[in-house]
Amino acid sequence: MSTIAFHPSGVAHPRQAEFTILEQLLAIRVRSGADLAELASARVDVSVIDRLSERGLKSDELAFIIPRRTLSHRRQAHERLSPEESDKAIRLARIVAQATATFGDQDKAMAWLRNGLQRFGGRTSLDMASTEHGARLVEEALTQIDEGYFA
Repeated sequence: MSTIAFHPSGVAHPRQAEFTILEQLLAIRVRSGADLAELASARVDVSVIDRLSERGLKSDELAFIIPRRTLSHRRQAHERLSPEESDKAIRLARIVAQATATFGDQDKAMAWLRNGLQRFGGRTSLDMASTEHGARLVEEALTQIDEGYFA
């Protein structure tokens, strides 16, 4: 198991960095969690999958959001993701944004997200993020890291 050094950013509003990254990933303005709930209901564009991929996520890491064939069909038909798929995409974007803001570096964030963690029974944070309850545990771990706890 590898160790990643953490250096606190000293940012006065740490969630602002997270929201900025979320805005880039989701291509909307994010001021609060309510904006994310509204976006899930409105359904996100399939381009969010491309932006998550550009952040370093592999197609197999994105497959829990939407099967590849369904994604291809949605692209051809110029359709948005379903509300359920939108919710999953937003969940993963939240995790990626929080990890990137916490570690201050996209590569370090992706390394942490892909590393099996003892607290998750050896599963990776990306695996855990495939469910809402698992994502909450990942967010809790990231918050503990950001606040200086060993996670």
